[in-house]
Amino acid sequence: MLTLKSFAGLLKKEWVLYRARLLVGVFIGIVLSLVVPYFLRQFVDGFSQDSQLSYTILVLILGGFYSVLQFLSSMRADLKVKEIWLHSTSAMTTLIGAKMVSSIIGYTLFNLLFTSIAVYSIKDEYIANFGQIIFLVILIIGIIAILQLVLYIMLVLFLAFYLQMKHFIGGFSIVLTMAAFFLTTNQWLRFTTSQLYQDIFQHIGIPLSKMEPYLPKFISPTTELKLGSIYVVEQVGFMLLMTLLYIVAAKWLEKVVLR
Repeated sequence: MLTLKSFAGLLKKEWVLYRARLLVGVFIGIVLSLVVPYFLRQFVDGFSQDSQLSYTILVLILGGFYSVLQFLSSMRADLKVKEIWLHSTSAMTTLIGAKMVSSIIGYTLFNLLFTSIAVYSIKDEYIANFGQIIFLVILIIGIIAILQLVLYIMLVLFLAFYLQMKHFIGGFSIVLTMAAFFLTTNQWLRFTTSQLYQDIFQHIGIPLSKMEPYLPKFISPTTELKLGSIYVVEQVGFMLLMTLLYIVAAKWLEKVVLR
């Protein structure tokens, strides 16, 4: 109970410190996805619903970058004042986890608004009841939130790597960190699309086709939502990997920062 109370306190602290940035992000997103397209429809010929959808998707992507910058900004602020972590009664995993959860909650609220706008902007392209639309929005937001969590874990890991390398080679460490990040990402993508990966992890499949009737039906015969299958072995392995990476990243960062 004490741990949950402490974690809630850390979340409240993040909200108080950075809520203004979230509100600014929402305001900018509204301007980009609604106000700008409105004026373009008034003054530019050929601005269609597809253009409106593209604008809203662009806002979601920009919101993702904004969320990453917010998370890194919060981490950087604490790194400048080591006493915050030195004298905290919470573990490093808890301190960083609060920042992750806070950023994900903020970005999820952002996504809820602008994913709804994106779905509404193409309302003439599909047939659906209210429940199907809600399910689609929740599905999209859930997938984005999971991807965002994975990205945050990788950012913490490479932040620790950057600070460690900075201790040895100075300013060149940022170049080395970026190279390591893109190389690691490329190798991971190659591994996950390999036959070896399929032979090891893609077992005990659970088809998601039963969920497809609860999704909107697009009018265009060339547009169809297919959910495929998920594999139990793959999902369990991925969760264990992410948990391990997070613990290693948090402990590594703690060692580097507090030495």
